[in-house]
Amino acid sequence: MRRFLMPAVLLAAGLISCAKQIKEDEFVSDPQLQEGLFAELRGEYEKAEEIFRSSPDKFWGKLLLADLYFYRKRDYKSALKEVEDVERSINKKSPKAEPVLYRKGLLLQSMGKYAEAGKIYEYVAVTFPNGAYFEDATDAVEEMFRRNFPETLATYDGGYVSAMMLEWALEKIPPFQRNRFDNPEGRKKLVERLAIEEVAFREAQRMHLDTTKEVKEKMEIERKAALRQAYYTYGVKAKAAPSEKEMRAYYNTHKSYYREAARLELIRVALKDSAKAYEILKEVKGGAKLDSIAADTTINLFKAEATRRGKLIIYDTYGAYKQLFEEAFKHDTGDVFVFHQDTIWMVVKVLSKKPERYRTYDEVKNNVKNALQGERERKIYEEDRKRLMKFYGVKILISVSDSDTVPINPEEREEGPSKEEMDRFRKELPDTVAIIEKLGKVITASELIDRIKRVERRYQRMYMTPKGAKEFLENAMLPEILEVADAEFHRYYLHYPIYSRLQSAYKDAMLLALYNKLVKEKVKVDEEEIKKYYETHKDEFVQEGRLRVQRIVVKDRRTAYRILRLLRKGKVNPDSLAKAVTEIKAERRTSGYVNITERNEPDFYRKAMRAPLKKWRVTRLKDGRWVVYRVLQKIKKRQLPYEEVRNTIFQRLAYEKEKKLYEEALENLKKKYHVVIYEDRINPPKKDNGDKEKK
Repeated sequence: MRRFLMPAVLLAAGLISCAKQIKEDEFVSDPQLQEGLFAELRGEYEKAEEIFRSSPDKFWGKLLLADLYFYRKRDYKSALKEVEDVERSINKKSPKAEPVLYRKGLLLQSMGKYAEAGKIYEYVAVTFPNGAYFEDATDAVEEMFRRNFPETLATYDGGYVSAMMLEWALEKIPPFQRNRFDNPEGRKKLVERLAIEEVAFREAQRMHLDTTKEVKEKMEIERKAALRQAYYTYGVKAKAAPSEKEMRAYYNTHKSYYREAARLELIRVALKDSAKAYEILKEVKGGAKLDSIAADTTINLFKAEATRRGKLIIYDTYGAYKQLFEEAFKHDTGDVFVFHQDTIWMVVKVLSKKPERYRTYDEVKNNVKNALQGERERKIYEEDRKRLMKFYGVKILISVSDSDTVPINPEEREEGPSKEEMDRFRKELPDTVAIIEKLGKVITASELIDRIKRVERRYQRMYMTPKGAKEFLENAMLPEILEVADAEFHRYYLHYPIYSRLQSAYKDAMLLALYNKLVKEKVKVDEEEIKKYYETHKDEFVQEGRLRVQRIVVKDRRTAYRILRLLRKGKVNPDSLAKAVTEIKAERRTSGYVNITERNEPDFYRKAMRAPLKKWRVTRLKDGRWVVYRVLQKIKKRQLPYEEVRNTIFQRLAYEKEKKLYEEALENLKKKYHVVIYEDRINPPKKDNGDKEKK
């Protein structure tokens, strides 16, 4: 890919609004294609393939068939063949070419042909700036540019790591961890990691680990989450994007929302005497400082304001200051006047004033857009719930009545329902609680109850009536199923953020499955190994002796014995005394309670271990200070038995074996795929400009 074109594409992305309406593709309303799509959603892939292939609409029939190969079967070659058949039959500059070429880019990228994919994405972004996939193609161009950056730092069979891929990987590392890698050795390790991730992924694909239960389960969870996000982003949010005209109309209708209140900054002195008020007014006009007078609490009735030297800021929205605001706003800045309200006389000086204003449309454009879009999104989402129910043929088979409620007391809410209550609730429901006709799906009472059990226990009772169960179906279970189906129906998974998320999740699941296959599953630790390790490392499994004591450390013997007498007679509280007297600051916070081991204080430990429990005693510490103490608990040093440490030893041995197997697996992958790291390119030597000039 030509380097100079990438910034131009990104600039174009910035100039075109993100708020484009997403136009629905024609296949959405074609009855025959719909039947094929519903068959695909039901998992009837052969039937769907037959319908798409026999469709009179060769354009969408072939593209939907390509999507089936791409998304359902990961058969990229078959998908590319269908897309290229369509490509040959169209004008590449017509709007119809956009969905064709964008799909071709995704397929080439999925096959690892990044340079070819980059050129396709670039063409789509430049040729169709108002198309449905413009932003997706722009994002993809940036990703392909990183992969096709000219400077290669590592190679392996069928691929390489570019300098820009390294920089991108560094940027994704959290700042507090980045220093570990942003150095010569760290950069080398990161390049090697990027290369090994790629070859490990290829190895996982070669071993067909995507057919394992582990990968399928992980991908199913991620698939549903990604598709629900796609449904909202492209099925709701994109449709709610307001036009410029609509935003201006909203601004004009709701202009009061964007009003900035009029503002006054004053100095005032409050008095009970009108004569005194006019006397102060005369003094101020003669040169006296009103703020100094206002600070005198013997004069100013408002003591809190006196601490601020009489300064006060008020707005025209403050009801309590309405009369003062109206009068003061009539005066110019710098004017001093007397204002009377009820029984209070005030000498007021206007420091500054700012009239009301309405923020301009340009100032609040983003606020207007967010407010209007938020309202629309909520409305569209609620309306679309009804559309989904009708479009996919949902029938709820639970009968409810208006009196169908259960009072819940706070204790029951926290405990959650018992098994017996769940069993009784199950009997109130029909065996089948809902049917989704177009998806060929039946929701049973058992499935519904299992799903309710995943809710926090304190909320479960809310749904344990027929009415509550119906609400749960409508607001939780059915949206989860229908939003995923609708995202697949409309092919929202083709949008680049969703495609990238699913590809990344697939790669992560495959790498984890490969690690388990090559490393974890091979880790075996038998009982004899564990016992042998215990016998040869017995000294590592000794529980250190420990004392729990309360003590008060003082400087001299006399003070220590005086405290001892008081404690033995019960005349003082030991906790309070330790907090107030003990020399060790850290032990003041704990009221003198501390754990002592032979390792940290051997002398004191040996003396205290011989002392009786809970009897106050005195002894001298090694540093010359004296301590008054009582022993609360003694735990003697002991050899830990095999049964207590068996799991610890197992984990230790398993970790060592796992580490060794992991290192062996990495070396085997590097050899098998011929991974080569070019260290001189990762950290090129710095040129000395001064020496160069001398030469």
